This record gives sequence, structure tokens and C-alpha cells, in this order.
Amino acid sequence: MNLFYISWKQFLIGCLAVMLSFALISAAFVQRKKASNHSRFINHGIIITDTVWTFQKEALQTYLQLAVEANHYKYLIVLEKNGSQYIEVTAQPLSFPDTLLCPLGIIPLNSMSTDIVYQEEVIGTLKGQQYSRICYPLATIFLSLFLFMIMILFIINLISSSKFLGQEVERENEKFRASERRFQELVDLLPETVCEIDPQGLLTYINEIGQKRFSPAKQGHHASSFFNFFMPEERERIQESFTSVIQGGKQKLTKVLAQTGASTPSPVLLRLAPCYSGKTISGLRAILFDITEQHQLEEQLRRAQRMEAIGLMAGGVAHDLNNILSGIVNYPELILMKLPPDSNVRDNVLALKKSGQRAAEVVADMLTVSRGIAAPKEIRSPNALIDEYLQSPEFSKLQSLHPDVAWKVKLDKDTPNISCSRNHVLKSIMNLITNGAEAAADSGEVTISTEKREDKAGKWWSVIIISDTGSGINADDQQHIFEPFYTKKMMGRSGTGLGLTIVANTMQDHGGKIRLNSSEDGSSFALFFPTLKQVQDVLADDIDKGEIQQGKGEKILIIDDDTTQRDIASQLLLSLGYQVVSVASGEEAVQYLRTRCVHLLLLDMIMEPGMSGFETYKQVVAIHPKQKAVIASGFSESNEVKNTMSLGAQGFIKKPYTLEQLAQIVYSTLKQANK
Repeated sequence: MNLFYISWKQFLIGCLAVMLSFALISAAFVQRKKASNHSRFINHGIIITDTVWTFQKEALQTYLQLAVEANHYKYLIVLEKNGSQYIEVTAQPLSFPDTLLCPLGIIPLNSMSTDIVYQEEVIGTLKGQQYSRICYPLATIFLSLFLFMIMILFIINLISSSKFLGQEVERENEKFRASERRFQELVDLLPETVCEIDPQGLLTYINEIGQKRFSPAKQGHHASSFFNFFMPEERERIQESFTSVIQGGKQKLTKVLAQTGASTPSPVLLRLAPCYSGKTISGLRAILFDITEQHQLEEQLRRAQRMEAIGLMAGGVAHDLNNILSGIVNYPELILMKLPPDSNVRDNVLALKKSGQRAAEVVADMLTVSRGIAAPKEIRSPNALIDEYLQSPEFSKLQSLHPDVAWKVKLDKDTPNISCSRNHVLKSIMNLITNGAEAAADSGEVTISTEKREDKAGKWWSVIIISDTGSGINADDQQHIFEPFYTKKMMGRSGTGLGLTIVANTMQDHGGKIRLNSSEDGSSFALFFPTLKQVQDVLADDIDKGEIQQGKGEKILIIDDDTTQRDIASQLLLSLGYQVVSVASGEEAVQYLRTRCVHLLLLDMIMEPGMSGFETYKQVVAIHPKQKAVIASGFSESNEVKNTMSLGAQGFIKKPYTLEQLAQIVYSTLKQANK
């Protein structure tokens, strides 16, 4: 606001006040001036009485001349008693301003007359005309009043402006305080530490997250040292960067280790920037970016890459091993079929078959790790799966190895069914119970329970919980226990290092999750499976699994690129009463089926370098739309299997398979085809 600004309203009011004051003062002044002039004129008459009486004309002339000049008379005349003129004195010519103002009536002439009395006798008369020059004092009065008005308005405006300026200053101060609060709040909202440091390295400011992360404490009466935020081995390097920036050096990001409230040092990125007071550097500002989470993500990525590499290697090896193991498992079966019951070598051949089956289980574990095994899903009850394992020979053997372990089973009958791969879930349950028994050795306790839980999103889960009263798993091991071949056990004695990896991959394949709680009082693994609304336990199957189903001469085409696999499948199917034709590639199969028909295809999925099982079946159904097929594979991408099943393939059997498994899947598929 302009301190010298006067509004037109203020000016108008001031002018009215001036005019009113001037009118009152002028009226009083004019009246007083008239009275004064009249009194002065009478006094002149009294003064000249003796002079007139004594006829001292020169003295009278001199006095009247002085009176004319002093009192602005136009002229003064002394008349004798008889009316004759005794003496006349006139004024000098008027000044230029008076000459202009008189014709305008601004300086009027006032006529005056008074008797000259000597000893109470009138001896003559004093007459004259006086210029009433009252305009000059009135103008002075008006100008004074006007200036006084301006001064009063200025003072009023000054007071008003001062008040306004005070309000403006307070408003600006409040804006500044609000801006400072907003800046403080914004800095406190930052997820990173922001601080200011004086040239000696002492903290002068630190935001809220920094206070929580570093908890800077005052050292006596002094602020905390900025360098105490970092590990001792890092401080010298940070002090060098600090000194460099203080001296105007280049700013850069520095990766250092900070000591926060965490148990381990936290990696941070440090950036220093100068604070200026005028043109002088008065300190530094620092921002510390916590990159702990980034490091953890990088470590998880490296771990995932390692697991992927191990998985690919395991999957590739497992694929080749499955083809080899098929001979070790299936040829003993063919030999046993031809041996008499009392043969001396029967037990040896049977032992060879069992060894091959155990090796196949290890291969299955490797395939689970590689997530390359295709496993069909069934509707199962978690309680039924646990009961199945608890009644298995494997659990009986585990109990004999750990006779001092107490077993508790708490199965909630309301636990919903799940869609799962029975073998994989059973394998996961077995691995966790085995680990629990080993952890709870020496009179410990293992608890197996089920329940249903609802998460925060309202989704329901069927939960299998395996807990033990062992010594727990330390924090470092918890970060690695699901990695392949990571184990604290003696390799080859109690595990291969794949147990928990199989559990983790199984849960991932089933869209579930794992929750681990571990302390000095023991560990608990909770497996969360998505629930189903179906109430049936397993799909109905009217096949008597105790009896090997024989064929009725149906024609089966075996499509496999491995000679051994074709030979094994041919001999097993021939022994079951089926007609068998085999080809070594998808191209041969398509060519064969262009002019012929078969009841069923036994189809391998990976047949390099030719067509895959999916491409083969896709071309076959273009020729025979209702062609039924069973997929036989030990290593297959899930999408390939699903796509093939969606085209019409109805069965899946995992290599290496037994005679009973092959008989069952072929019989059930053909029976379903005849419905």
C-alpha cells in the first residue's frame, strides 16, 4: 500500500471540513479586522488632535504619511471645523497584485470618518479610505487549513497504512510459517533420510524418518556427529567426500554402509550438497537413500536365476534319466512275467525293479524342482491325503526311526477340498513331517493339523499345518531353505536337499502359499491351498485297482522317438492283449493315420527334432476328429499338456510307468471312448 495515497472520499471530506472551518474563522477574522481597523482609525484621530490644534502641519503631514503606508489607506484628509480641507495625504501607487485584485473587488475600499476632538470640542474631521487587504490573511488561513487537512489526512493514512502493513507483515509471516511447516511435513513424508550438517560435521537438522532410522542423540551439549551414522570402516571415506564438497568439489552419489537400528548394516546411497549463506558455504545438506530393499530384490533375482539354472539342468538330466529308468523298471516286469514263481533269480529281478522305482522317485523330485513335470489335478480332501500318508509304509518306517517322537493329529472335518496333484501334495506332506520328526528328535513332538482360514481379502484357504518342538530355524537359514540342494543334513543319509524346494514348487504350481513361523520353541509350516466348493473326495472310478485289466484286441499306435520306450510300451501292451503299432515320429504317425484307424494313441510329448506331441495330435484330429489319446511323458511343459488335453486327449501317464499303471490308464480311456 502507498503511504502517500489519499482516496477521493478522504479528500472530499477534508475539503468540506476545511471550507467549514475557513468560513467560521473568516467570519470571525473579518469582524475582528473591521473592529480593529475602526479602532485604529479613531486612534489616529486622537493622536493628531494636538497637532491640528497647534497647526503643526509638517508634523501632521509626516504622521499621516506613515499611517497611510502602515495601514494601507488610499488617502487621509483632515477637514477643519468649517469643512474646508486642511491637509490631504495619498498613498503610493498600488503594487501589481493589488492593481489586479482591486478591480475584481477582492481588495475593496472601506470609507472611514472620525471627529477630531480637543477638550471636548470638535475642531475638525479625519476622513479616509482604506484598502481592505483581508484577502491575503484569509488566503494564508485557507492555505494553512488546507495544509493542515493534508497533514491530518496523511497522519490518518499513515496510521491506517501502519496498521495495514502490520497486518500484511503478519499475513506474510503466517504464509512463511505455513510454507515452513509444509516444507517440514513434505520432508518428513519422504521415505529417505534428509539432514543438514554444519562445517564441523554436526547435525543441525534431520527429518522424521532419519530420527527413527538413526536415533541421533546429543553428545553432551553438542549435536550428534553426522559421521556416526556410518560403519567405522566407512567414516574416513565419507569425511573425505564431506571435505571435498565443503571446499566446492564435485557432488556425487556414494554407496556406503550405514548403522541403523537393524541387526545388520544397511546399504545406502549418500549425496552431499552445499548450503550457502550469501556466497559462502555454511554447511552441507545430505540425503541418504536406503537401498536395502533393492539389495534384497537383487539377491532374490540372483537366487531365482540360480534356481532356474539348477531347475533347467535338473529337468534336462531328469528327462534323460526317465528314458533310461524306463528300461530298469519295465524290463524287470517283463522278465518277472516270464519267470516261474519259484525261480532263484526272481527276488533279484524284483529288487532291480524296486531300485529303478526309487530312482524314478528321485527323478520326479528333480522334475518338480525344474517345474517341468506335467501333473493332472484331482479333487481331494486334505484330511484324506494326510490319512493316506499316515497309513503308508513310509510313515511306519519314519516312526520306527524316531520312536521317541510324539505324534498329534488335529484334522478339522470342515476343511474344504482342494484341486491338487495327489502325488505332489503327498510328497510335500511327507517331506515336512520327515523334517519335523528329525527336528523334534529326543522326546519332541510333531503336530499335523488342518483348518480353513479367511484372509483379509475375504478369500478362503484350506490349510495343512506341520509343526514341531525342535530348536527352530535361524534367520539366515530361513532365507535359503527353499533353494535346491540347500541342506544342513548329512547328504545321502537323511535327504538330498530338494525336500523343501519340492514343497515350494508344489505350492507355486497349485496357486498356494507357504507361511513359516520359527523360534527357539520350534517351527511351523502352513500350506495354504485355494478351496473348492465341490464336496466329493475323488473322482468316481469303477476299475478294480487290484486286478490288471486286459485288452480285447484293440489297436494302439505308440508314437515315441525313443527306441527303448517304443519297445517297452509294445511288449507291455502286447502282454495285456492289445494290438500294437509303433512309429518313431509325429510325421510317421500322421502319414500312417491318413489311410488307417486305431483305437488309441500312446503319445510322447517331446520328439525332437520333429513335431511335438501337441502338433502331432492336432494334425491327427484333423483327420480323425474323435481320435482318443493317452499322453505318456516324463517331462513336458504344462501348457503343451493342457493344450493337447483340450483337443481331446483324455489320459496322462508319467514315465517311467508300471504295467499296472499302463493297464489302468489304457483300459479307462478306451472304456470312456466306448461310452
